[in-house]
Amino acid sequence: MSGMMTQCPSCGTLFRVSAQQLQARQGQVRCGVCSTVFDGYQTLLAPPEQAPAASVPQAAAAREAPAFKLEPVEPLAAAVPEPAIPARAVETRDAERDFGPAPEQLSLDDQLFLEEARARSRGARVWAAGSTLLVFVLAGQAAYLYRADLAAQYPPLKPYLVQLCDVLQCSVSLPQRPRLIAIEASDLQVNDPARPSVIQLTATLRNHAGYALAYPALDLVLTNTKEHTLARRIFLPTEYLDRGKDARSGIPASAEITVRLDLDTGDLNPAGFRLDLLPAPAQ
Repeated sequence: MSGMMTQCPSCGTLFRVSAQQLQARQGQVRCGVCSTVFDGYQTLLAPPEQAPAASVPQAAAAREAPAFKLEPVEPLAAAVPEPAIPARAVETRDAERDFGPAPEQLSLDDQLFLEEARARSRGARVWAAGSTLLVFVLAGQAAYLYRADLAAQYPPLKPYLVQLCDVLQCSVSLPQRPRLIAIEASDLQVNDPARPSVIQLTATLRNHAGYALAYPALDLVLTNTKEHTLARRIFLPTEYLDRGKDARSGIPASAEITVRLDLDTGDLNPAGFRLDLLPAPAQ
């Protein structure tokens, strides 16, 4: 019997065997792939030409001999069925498959670094939110403190500032800027010789700003011939303005006003004076 094929029942590998090889060990063979020992007669793919003629004692003696190892051969596609894929081959095929990049393995230092970076990121967001809130608070405080200047220099903002003051119970008045108001002329003289103690102060004030300013307070100092101070008095807008004139109206931009004050000096007999402008309290 020649040209026979046998198949391993465990891994399905095909082997070429001869009748002499099978009869030598009563058909016991060892698979060259998975090392499984099996009966070669039972897995023959072609019927044997003659059955083995060995008695039971001879068969038992033959089975005690070690099985010979077979070398696998290429399977015959037309004559034999396709063998099963060996387990090792499946493992090899799975190992060769592309499962994409391996997951990144982070060390303990890397994980600590990532945690610190996330903590810094959260802290930065908190600081950004706090800074934004602080900017709004500071802007609100500045708008409250400088509401008069903002309303005078930016008239479209005045309605909004008025609404803000309605909530905060404040008022939007004209800004006090005495330095932007110049004393163009001033004079102190006696109008009635019969009453030398009664004198009149005349002063011309001009607004050099490009927007309306509040009326300033007048700081008047009477001096003697040696320019020593004899008396001092601060006059508020309600005291030196003509009757019926609103002290909150202010001096228009680039405009001027004339102030006249009648003063009773008593027995001071002043020889001169000094006049200065001061911020007046809000009306």
